[in-house]
Amino acid sequence: MIAFLKGHLLEVQEDGIILDVNGVGYLVRVPLSMVSLLPPKGQPVQLYTHLVWREDGPALFGFSSRMELEAFRSLLNVAGVGPRAALAILSAVSPVTLRRAVLEENENILTAVPGIGKKTARRIILELKDKLAGLELEAGTGVGETALPPGGEEEAAAALVSLGYSQVEARRAVRQVSRQAAPGSVEDLLRLALQWLGRQKNA
Repeated sequence: MIAFLKGHLLEVQEDGIILDVNGVGYLVRVPLSMVSLLPPKGQPVQLYTHLVWREDGPALFGFSSRMELEAFRSLLNVAGVGPRAALAILSAVSPVTLRRAVLEENENILTAVPGIGKKTARRIILELKDKLAGLELEAGTGVGETALPPGGEEEAAAALVSLGYSQVEARRAVRQVSRQAAPGSVEDLLRLALQWLGRQKNA
C-alpha cells in the first residue's frame, strides 16, 4: 500500500497529476478543488494516498490532508459509491461540509454533485452518519474547513460565478480564503473571496 507521496509536480492532466518522486512518475487522481491550489510545476507537493485495484489496473488517489483521505475511504464503503463518485464528492465539498450534510441529513448538498442522485445521497447519509461523527475531532486540520453552514462554500462559489467569474476562479478564491481565515457566514466568505480576487487582478 502506498500511503504517502512527497515529490515535485511534473504535470497536470485531465485525469490527475503526475508527481515526480525521486525520478519515478506517479499518476495520482486528486479532487478538482485541489488542482486550482497546486503550486507551479517543479515545486514540491505532498499527498496522502489510497491505492485502488480495478479491472483495468491500479489507480492512485491523493489528498492534501488525512481528513480528506478518511472521508474518501468512508465514501468507498457506501454501496454504489466507487472511487470516481467519491472523488467527485470531495471535489465539490470539503470533508467538514460532507460531515455536516450527513449528520444533518441534508440531501441537497450531496445531490448538487454531478452524478449523485437522491438514492445515493440517502445511502451515504444512512451508512455514514455514525462513521463521520468522528471527523469533528479533527475540525480545523483539513483544507477548506470553516465555520460556515452546510453548503456555504458552494453557495459563495455560485455567487461569484453569477458575478461573472469562472467556476475555476470562484472555487479557487473560496478555497484560498477558507484556508487563511474562518468566515462565520456566506457573506463573510463572499466578501473575503472578492477581496482576494481583486488582489490577484492587481498583482
